[in-house]
Amino acid sequence: MTQTNPAPAFTLDDAARRALFLDARSAIAFADRPVDPEVVSRVWDLAKWGPTSQNTQPLRLVVAASQEARSAVIAAAMPGNRPKLERAPLLVVAAHDDRFHDHHELTSPGFPEIHGRFESDPAGRGAIAHGGAMLQLGYVIVALRGEGLAVRPYGGIDRAALTDALLPEHWRAEVVLGIGHPAPDHGAGERKGRIPADTAVVTR
Repeated sequence: MTQTNPAPAFTLDDAARRALFLDARSAIAFADRPVDPEVVSRVWDLAKWGPTSQNTQPLRLVVAASQEARSAVIAAAMPGNRPKLERAPLLVVAAHDDRFHDHHELTSPGFPEIHGRFESDPAGRGAIAHGGAMLQLGYVIVALRGEGLAVRPYGGIDRAALTDALLPEHWRAEVVLGIGHPAPDHGAGERKGRIPADTAVVTR
């Protein structure tokens, strides 16, 4: 009797997997509904539990809730991205904190040497700050999707101008997120292809 392998078992049900990955799109059109800025704090308190290098937490988020802040974000974007950002109900600047290691007593209690190691290696600290922030940003995007929101990240920005305009000291702009409730016509076009596992994954 021939046996067949059972279908893969997922912890998440099909609806959750579709909401977080399969059906989610990087929208440029949104439903005519506001987004409460408080959702960003709620999402942070979920996404912060994702694993990072040495438990560091370099990601920082700036919610552009005021019209002045929105204008600064849009002005720092590449011209082709500005109309798309204008349509997003909520704009968030994802940044990294150059002084993330100052919080070592919270993130790595009992290891005071961590602060000195990062303090004495600005180049290495900068690499951890950027890479760690991008890792955490992935968690944030998935968490926003879990809130029923559509998210589009924008890297085409003048990071220095945005940093000077909106960010606290030691924070450096990385990416802008356009966030809103999904519309039936998301404006992102037909879904493009993705590299399959047999190309991207190697087992040794």
